[in-house]
Amino acid sequence: MSALSPLAALYAVLQAVRTSAEMNSQLLRKNEAATRAALIDPVLRALGWDTTDVRMVEPEKTIGGELRVDYLLHDSKGNPRLVVEAKSLGASLDKHGYVSKVLGYALGFKVQTVFITDGLQWHCYANLHKGNTEVVAFSLLEDDLLTAALQLIQWLDAGRSGHGITINQLTEISVPVALHKPEPKTQRAAKTHTPASAGSKSGFISLDDIKPRQLTPGQKPKQLQLPDSTVVALKSWKDILVQVSMYVLQHCPSTPIPFPDKAGKKTFLFSWNKPKDGIGYKETTLQGRQLFIHTNYSAPDCVANALHALKLLSEATTVAVAF
Repeated sequence: MSALSPLAALYAVLQAVRTSAEMNSQLLRKNEAATRAALIDPVLRALGWDTTDVRMVEPEKTIGGELRVDYLLHDSKGNPRLVVEAKSLGASLDKHGYVSKVLGYALGFKVQTVFITDGLQWHCYANLHKGNTEVVAFSLLEDDLLTAALQLIQWLDAGRSGHGITINQLTEISVPVALHKPEPKTQRAAKTHTPASAGSKSGFISLDDIKPRQLTPGQKPKQLQLPDSTVVALKSWKDILVQVSMYVLQHCPSTPIPFPDKAGKKTFLFSWNKPKDGIGYKETTLQGRQLFIHTNYSAPDCVANALHALKLLSEATTVAVAF
């Protein structure tokens, strides 16, 4: 079986970043440092930039006490190569005065390529010669993630700055797992009730096979493996419902809203209307509108509603939990 290729690994990181942005949007919109740690640093690392090596990735670089950029990326010879300027999630990236200022800083560092990003939106300014600047913009939220991954590889792969082999060369070795042709429905359905292993010390159990009332009192899930093999940390049973719901909404944006919960009566799992005070919910966006995922459920109902939401997907999928 083919090993996970670097392109597939980058694709998985971009999926995780997109999910993290949606799960933590309220905090990230107010905190640039958190945006950098949660959304930007993982992408840089996936592209071969060691964010712990200040000789490679120099944070908060200044010149003359006035010019400052968030990240100055050096090539293998120690020369400045790229600038990455960070903004908090959702902040404007294209204010004329701000962009001109950042590009001026980059030229001060003798850098020809600049990225301005909020973690989801990426604006690239390349070839910063007078009158010859190339501008490329892409989004991890609105664009196909493969397209975004290829753009990042083209402009930001550390291998292009002399740090080892480039991702393009490496991806010739194995087929990107994330891009494999979907398995026939009969094969995927057969996996639904099969415990899976996701590389952790504890085994993963299909969500279909979990009966919360039969578990040890107080036992809580620790990890969730989504259908695309992404593994996320959990703190509660409600996290299972939220993570599965976010995955379903991302892959089925045409979900009818309001969408009733498993009871199918007057309570909705997904709704445009904010729940009444005291009722738990997770806020996200769908089709550019504010959407609310109701989470005011017991552990068994969180599992049941997560499985209920998965039925919206066009093909049978596997979701597994580790304790």
